Amino acid sequence: MPAGKIDVHAHYLPEVYRDALVAEGQGRPDGIPALPDWSEAQAIDAMDKLDVRLAILSISSPGVHFGNADAAAALARAVNETGAQITATTPERFGFFAALPLPEIDASVAETRYALDHLGATGIGLLTNHRGMYLGDERLEPIFAEVAARNSVVFVHPTSAPQPTGGPKLPAPVLELMFETTR
Repeated sequence: MPAGKIDVHAHYLPEVYRDALVAEGQGRPDGIPALPDWSEAQAIDAMDKLDVRLAILSISSPGVHFGNADAAAALARAVNETGAQITATTPERFGFFAALPLPEIDASVAETRYALDHLGATGIGLLTNHRGMYLGDERLEPIFAEVAARNSVVFVHPTSAPQPTGGPKLPAPVLELMFETTR
């Protein structure tokens, strides 16, 4: 096993999440050409080649909320349980950041508690905005309080702005994700 790096920006694409993305018309999120293949074996092979000892898995943009609060909560739970299963199978190689059904605050607080207390999540993953709710929004305080009470961590990943304006016809990650990180 490599003795080296810890990768905290390692995306995974569980089948349940891939299926949900496709069902919601998100097969090219943020303008990427296609959803990539992902498997534990592929990830470990890449980690070995890059001298990565441990990868903390997270899902990427656009997150789990596609407009339906109940579906978002169910998808967050399914994604997190998959992350916990992967971590339990190979804890020396993987951890995971829990996905939350934001902007649903009560459901996100509940999922934070469940993921950190019962699933063994390394922390929570947040996007730079959740359907227009940015990280400085005071409504997020109960979630940050749950994380702080457990001395855990928050991983932040950029996503597209709620209503991208004109500009060059490039996939959103080319420019927008850098701007979104700054916002």
